[in-house]
Amino acid sequence: DRLFGPKARLGVVGLGTGTLACYRRPGQSMRFFEIDPAVLELSRNGTFTYIRDCAPDAEVVLGDARLELARMPKGGMDLLAVDAFSSDAIPLHLMTDEAMGVYLDALSPNGILLIHISNRYIDLEPVLAAIAAKRGLSAALRDDASPAEIGNYFTSSTWVAITREQSRIDDLRKVDPSRPWRPLGAPAKRAWTDDHASILPQVRWSSLLGNR
Repeated sequence: DRLFGPKARLGVVGLGTGTLACYRRPGQSMRFFEIDPAVLELSRNGTFTYIRDCAPDAEVVLGDARLELARMPKGGMDLLAVDAFSSDAIPLHLMTDEAMGVYLDALSPNGILLIHISNRYIDLEPVLAAIAAKRGLSAALRDDASPAEIGNYFTSSTWVAITREQSRIDDLRKVDPSRPWRPLGAPAKRAWTDDHASILPQVRWSSLLGNR
């Protein structure tokens, strides 16, 4: 609420179980982008109840999120969360410089882009750092929870916030100072593009080979 007003327009790429619906506040609109109809059906048939309980009027757009976002009017969202992958699966076309252009077009001038980058085998922080540097954007990273806090049944999540203005990152830091946002580390040598995106330089080889 301290970042956006009661009429904020929220977007989420990746429906999953729908947990992000419960972060919506009264008066705010929410739109999910989901490519798999089977995932949407799990929320409609009551297997997952987050949308029903927290945002029953949320819109769900079926289709490739990047293509659907490109069709939207520019500046139509105040916050866009990209939560379309985790673990070891990466839809590369959602992590390129051209994809960033689509996200920025969809956001209002003061909008905030949040990208979930938790991954067992690929380090995505340098990838986003390279794209942010190329476009002159401000960015910061936050680890959602420490292992001591979440126990053995859950894994922590890592999010990157990207904005046009550093002041919006500063605003984000004020929301919960106990959960610090830090600057991104060194960027990759080149930003991923639709024509060239190699995961090899970003592989966490120790995790992949089991040498933790």
